[in-house]
Amino acid sequence: MTHFSIDCGDWESALHETAEIRETSTMLKMHLGNAVITRNEDMWSKTVRDKVRLSAYPLALWFASSWWRLRWESLPKCTPSHSWRMSHELAAAGHGYLWPKMLFASDGESIQIWAVQSSPNPNIAVRYLCDASDVISGLQFEHSIDRFMDSVVARLDSVGLGKTTLFELWTEICAEREDTDISAYRRLEAMLGFDPDECPEELHSQFSDLIPKAGVDAVAEIAPVCASPNPQAVLKEITEFAASRGYEGQVDISIDIDANDSEAPWQRGRKLAQKIRSLAKLNGDAVDDTILCDLLNLTKDAITDYPSSTAPLGIAVRESCTRSKFLLSKRHRTGRRFELARLLCEHLVDKQNNVWLPATQAKTARQKVQRAFAAEFLCPIENLKERLNGNFSEDAIEDVAEQFGVSPKAVETQLVNHGILSNDRLAFPYFVSTFNHWNVCFCN
Repeated sequence: MTHFSIDCGDWESALHETAEIRETSTMLKMHLGNAVITRNEDMWSKTVRDKVRLSAYPLALWFASSWWRLRWESLPKCTPSHSWRMSHELAAAGHGYLWPKMLFASDGESIQIWAVQSSPNPNIAVRYLCDASDVISGLQFEHSIDRFMDSVVARLDSVGLGKTTLFELWTEICAEREDTDISAYRRLEAMLGFDPDECPEELHSQFSDLIPKAGVDAVAEIAPVCASPNPQAVLKEITEFAASRGYEGQVDISIDIDANDSEAPWQRGRKLAQKIRSLAKLNGDAVDDTILCDLLNLTKDAITDYPSSTAPLGIAVRESCTRSKFLLSKRHRTGRRFELARLLCEHLVDKQNNVWLPATQAKTARQKVQRAFAAEFLCPIENLKERLNGNFSEDAIEDVAEQFGVSPKAVETQLVNHGILSNDRLAFPYFVSTFNHWNVCFCN
């Protein structure tokens, strides 16, 4: 994981604005790894520097107001709502300042940060010059924001402004973070896309009641799926789907998984897939339907039957210590194979004995592990490169996809995620913000 910091220094008193904003005027500098996010060109003086004159108070107030959602809410699968953008795009700090164009999105374990340079505009005084994208751990994010907050609060206290809105809000957040029950409540609110105290009580109760039935981790994976204009309807659809008839099977594989928190989810998924392929003595062979179903003790009907489900996820439901019910949402062979591979992974990585094991479109760390596992298990990158032999044409990709029993999109995603092809090759949906020419790919 990389480093993120917000450094304040050279405090000054500005001439205008409210006291809190005026007394926290500073030369501010942001680092993301080796990148300096605040590197800018002063269009009037024609100078380039790493620090920019801003007020730290509105920035700190935005981080505090958005803290729970920044820490726990994932990137949406479609165009984000206004509420999501106000909590994840730094421009929402507002107060008339020109902020770096930045976006933050959590997967639960880590925070992805994007920054993009400003478009040339002769009418603005400052143009930011940095393009950067990196991942920091959730704990590192917390420590960085805590350090920044302490600096701003200390500055305000030193000039006789100790009892500000920021002080009261941040004090409350710090107390909530220390309270296990309140912290869990806030986390669920955020994953559902709500600001603190805005989640309907009935909805929160429904999720709380689901925990004994599904499992704590399962509920955490389902919540982002329900982050929609009608979360209760989505939750109802999921619970009804989980109670419906599925395919009876079981996972008998026992394997030690090395837990390495420093590894990215895709690395953990890929390593696990390689272990299972080795255990099954697959070498570079494709995983045919028989092999896949045998690993799950399923009949091939699970792949060849295409029920008309509209559920927003696939799910395995543990019905006993040895048997599971598999419910698939995909309607085509390649999609169902990929979904089954993800559910195989979920059985292997779940150590908390959750009853429900969901495979969703959410951008959580657990779902990233699943997707990386399924891609490497069904379409191992080294064998994929060998078969393509440098030919990445549409026809070659379709041919190799058929050989591995996956979709062409799955092949392209493997190649993109391993740096062999650029993101431009993917036809995935894109989140397009109002930032000029800024597209954030959903491939991971």
